Amino acid sequence: MRRSLIAVLAAGLVAATAGAATAPKPAPKAAAPPAPAPGAGDIDVEIIKPRPFSTKKEVPIRIAWRTDLDTARQEAARYSRVVLIFFCADWSQPAKWMNDGTFVSLPVAGYVGQHFIPVRIDDSTGTSPVTKQYDVRVYPTGLFLAAAGKPLHMGLGPRPPQAFYGILKQVAELPKLIEAQRAASDDLEANFAVGNAFAVLNQLRRGEPYLKRAAELAPKNQNGRLSQARLLLAIVPLEDGDAALAMTNIEAYLKEFKDAPEVPVAIFYQGTILFQDGKLVESRRYFEEVRERFPAHPKAYDADKAIEAIDLRLKALKAAPPPAPKAGTPASKNPPPEPAAPAAKPVG
Repeated sequence: MRRSLIAVLAAGLVAATAGAATAPKPAPKAAAPPAPAPGAGDIDVEIIKPRPFSTKKEVPIRIAWRTDLDTARQEAARYSRVVLIFFCADWSQPAKWMNDGTFVSLPVAGYVGQHFIPVRIDDSTGTSPVTKQYDVRVYPTGLFLAAAGKPLHMGLGPRPPQAFYGILKQVAELPKLIEAQRAASDDLEANFAVGNAFAVLNQLRRGEPYLKRAAELAPKNQNGRLSQARLLLAIVPLEDGDAALAMTNIEAYLKEFKDAPEVPVAIFYQGTILFQDGKLVESRRYFEEVRERFPAHPKAYDADKAIEAIDLRLKALKAAPPPAPKAGTPASKNPPPEPAAPAAKPVG
């Protein structure tokens, strides 16, 4: 739950600050950066711009799955591609759903065929050596490897087509972003791009050094990168499950960057963190603040929807009967109080 919250927050920062910063310059001697998006190097526009997903029935594209990882890695090195390993088993309904649904989606299958070397590891009859090597314990699992074999990203559980397409787009560009940063280690945009990309992929700790370097390279908040990097750094503790520290960090951020375009996003983060922790009344206050202080901001709409969800949940909790006493719980020694006598009716 906490890792999915990280992705929601990181992606929300990018989408909500559209137009807040100027377009970044590409790193010197590096390939042009990918289309700006949350985590792909430009925090001021949507990171993922997939082809529209049609509701019409389409002729499915079959992915040419490989079964030998070593051969696939050699192929990936030859064509400078990322290896996608799909761990599945026929007794796993979520894995079958993804295999028969997500991977036959036209945009997903087409993008995999163009940008990845796909490997399917089928553990239906037993755990494979590759599964043991990467300590995979959930089906389905998607593991992305650089051509040299270093893991780039691991996603647990099923994903619908459009969500998985976004992950594919993000991961496919990650090696290029990393290479651009290596070629220009003191470039602001190159460092921010890698840090932001890891953040959107739920890997805040891996992105932390790049975000810190970006903050150092933007002392005057060039292109808004200091403010944006600091806000992402504020939620790094969420990866370790430390919501209290993340809340403290965001409070400090709001004091330092009280006029930054990301302020409503930071307040929305606070509400989201409290909501995930079940503190509905407290979280509602933060969403109300976003809605009232920033009515024209994109996050005001999200805050309004969050408030509706909270109110429905609070209403349901209020209407729910009190929990029954646990079995074996001793009865109270004190008898229940006598019901109060009804008030006397006035005479007259």
